[in-house]
Amino acid sequence: MDNAVKQSLLNKSSIRNGSEKGNTFEEEITNQKKLKYPISVFFIVVNEFCERFSYYGMRTVLTLYLRDILLFDENVSTVLYHVFVMLCYFTPVFGAILADTYLGKFRTILYLSILYAAGNVILSVAAIPNTLPQIHFSLIGLVVIALGTGGIKPCVAAFGGDQFARPQQNKQLEQFFSIFYFAINAGSLISTFLTPILREDVECFGQSTCFPLAFGVPAVLMIVAVVVFFSGKWLYKIHPAEGNVMVDVSRCVSHAVGRKLKAGGSEKRDHWLDFASDKFDKDLIEDTKRVLRVLLLYLPLPVFWALFDQQGSRWTFQATRMDGRLGDVATIKADQLQIANPLLILALVPVFESVVYPLFARCRLLTPLQRIGTGGILAAVAFVVSGIVELNLEPTYERLPGNGLTQLNFINTLPCQVNVDYVIDDVARSLNLNATGYSFERDLKDGNIDVTVRLVAPLCGGIQFVEPQWTGRIHGNSTKAFSVVISDGRNGTLEVTRMLEEEPLKKSISGQPRVGFIVNLDDSVTNEGNVTLRPKHVSAGDFTLLNNVTYGDNRLGQTAYMEIEVGTYEVFVPRADGKVNLDDPAGEIQVLLGGCYTVLIQRSFNQSGEDFLLPIEVTPANSVHMLWLLPQYFIMTVAEVMFSVTGLQFSFTQAPARMRSVMQASWLLTVAFGNLIVIVVAEAKAIDRQSMEFFLFAALMAIDMLLFIFLASRYNYVENVDDVVGVADKEDSGKDKTPVQKAVANYASDNDGYNDSAM
Repeated sequence: MDNAVKQSLLNKSSIRNGSEKGNTFEEEITNQKKLKYPISVFFIVVNEFCERFSYYGMRTVLTLYLRDILLFDENVSTVLYHVFVMLCYFTPVFGAILADTYLGKFRTILYLSILYAAGNVILSVAAIPNTLPQIHFSLIGLVVIALGTGGIKPCVAAFGGDQFARPQQNKQLEQFFSIFYFAINAGSLISTFLTPILREDVECFGQSTCFPLAFGVPAVLMIVAVVVFFSGKWLYKIHPAEGNVMVDVSRCVSHAVGRKLKAGGSEKRDHWLDFASDKFDKDLIEDTKRVLRVLLLYLPLPVFWALFDQQGSRWTFQATRMDGRLGDVATIKADQLQIANPLLILALVPVFESVVYPLFARCRLLTPLQRIGTGGILAAVAFVVSGIVELNLEPTYERLPGNGLTQLNFINTLPCQVNVDYVIDDVARSLNLNATGYSFERDLKDGNIDVTVRLVAPLCGGIQFVEPQWTGRIHGNSTKAFSVVISDGRNGTLEVTRMLEEEPLKKSISGQPRVGFIVNLDDSVTNEGNVTLRPKHVSAGDFTLLNNVTYGDNRLGQTAYMEIEVGTYEVFVPRADGKVNLDDPAGEIQVLLGGCYTVLIQRSFNQSGEDFLLPIEVTPANSVHMLWLLPQYFIMTVAEVMFSVTGLQFSFTQAPARMRSVMQASWLLTVAFGNLIVIVVAEAKAIDRQSMEFFLFAALMAIDMLLFIFLASRYNYVENVDDVVGVADKEDSGKDKTPVQKAVANYASDNDGYNDSAM
């Protein structure tokens, strides 16, 4: 959920157009009936829907694009993702200054939206192979997008509020923000669901995925957003830039610090900000003091965002290593699971506002700061859960040999037991292989490995072996794995062959299974041909996957490894004429998400002479279901409701009305610094296991919340006059009020310092 938008929505009561000068309250109430709902806001709502679709659609698939297409590793992809998010939350400060001080909201939104759309186009074109230097232009596109989306964040909601006359149209304004909020969530929900489908289920430009389309659709939506927004120009109420209070606060603080440093200890003041009294008015100084007291509470908040924003990076990568199949009906994409957060937000916010918080209030439990602290603790719990899930995933991960080490997979194709002895660094090792059995020998020193293979008995499968023992050297390569096949040399000798194709230990970046074949058939088979795969549910002749077989001198054939879709396949092998009979499968194999398989195809030793298949799982499939991630998403979303929504409300009510833009900018900066924390941890590369990194973040969050609780215990709540009036108005909502009384209440809620006792 976009925190900048939440803040903008909370700022709605600080948007003041007022009525024409000279009107009495009675006249304003009379004029209220004449004011029509501003049609201009519908252009703003459609613009926001398209913009949020564009932003979330692009961001949902971004980490996989960085890893799978630009080929950064997961650490670098995580860093780049969080650098992008960090920029998106740094730039709103400059967007607010630009809008309030120089260009006004309309021109700021228009110009930066055009820049934003250009960034989307650059990114989508860069995703097309062989067009632009892919890495450089992709990163340029992301920077341009960050400048655009960040710059308009603080402006759009406020500009929508500018279209209403206050206080006459307060009710319509509330309706607008409800529609605006719906547009935000509708855009993010649809794009989070749709773009992963465009990414994975469409093939384009010779690739098995289509990131150009996944980025292109958001780019088109952003262009539509610009066109729609500009189309309403002649209907908008456009106010000129009036100056930015953030600039005034910055100047006041810097001036006070400068004067205090010059004075040293010779001049005493009650508060160090009082040193600015020679240049700035007392109200600004007092309001700045209030802001700084709230900002002190902000110091621990970035750690929460460090955890929260990993939903789009570490948690997405975690999902790629899991099983997303929903029976035979559908498959959840790893990046598609991010839809859980906005869906849960829509469900939980009304529940908390109407049930949970009123219950807490009646029981005198959980003040706003206590809610924030509870939300932070829940975020830590969510990462403990994600760490536990990761521990259960680790047995399914590929196990790669280290530098200088290799892996050999000994495969016994014979129908009887064999013994394998080998020597590594003068240390003898041995293993027994059952009939048609196999064994992975891991972390062997690469180079020449002396191996002796012997049959337990010379008579094996009806064949009397003249030479029941083989002795030789097998060569291994650093960090790689190979199949070593023990077979009948067809002349009464034992053959041991190290296959040339490297066995794939690493899971495919797409998550699809990888499969290759070793063919050990009799001499009637041709030297050329293909292993043919056909999905079991497809009728004969409709669809096949071919994998060319390369044969060695000893009649052992091997195919390259290829990625195929998850499912069950019939396997066909070529016969003496090189053709494949699609009515006579050699057998079936089932391949699952993330698995890497070597499949041995050979002639049976029994009298039937039929072929049989021996599937060997080189790397385990993704056996933990993706839905096990839902508990951590649920806990994190509850944490967001208590932390983020309450934090925004707290900041809004505790800040002076004219300082609320400062609070908005500061809140966004906590998100930016939270992403910076992730970047530092990922770049440090001090933790090899992802589960331990999750537990580290959980511990950091717990310690951070202890600091927050300490700071919160020293904070004294402040009641703004307009907030008090708003509460009183709610309490008296059941009483009849005259139009004048209603107008007074509305006016008081929009004008700081107003005292209704004068009426």
